[in-house]
Amino acid sequence: MSQLPVPISSDDRPSHQLARAAEAQARTELAIFEHSLRARFEAECERIDAEALSDVIKCALAEEFSVLDEWLPKCGGSAAKAELVARMVAMQSEINNRRISRRFGG
Repeated sequence: MSQLPVPISSDDRPSHQLARAAEAQARTELAIFEHSLRARFEAECERIDAEALSDVIKCALAEEFSVLDEWLPKCGGSAAKAELVARMVAMQSEINNRRISRRFGG
């Protein structure tokens, strides 16, 4: 439904003015419709990107936890071995963070 005023009756205006007014109204309604489509498109893209970012962060964390869970018990109480595992997980985390930042513009 148009948000523009009701057209003036043809008795009050010449027909060329009515045609121009109708064209202007149609252009305005089209511009509003196109704006609505762009806004919905951008909102959906943002939602998809946010979901993808969430998924990639969860995956990266799961892999880092997996390394810790697998290798810390193998350290046998050795602080030096635990430190090596911690450094490797930190390196893995830095690589993941850089990759995620490149992909998602952080």
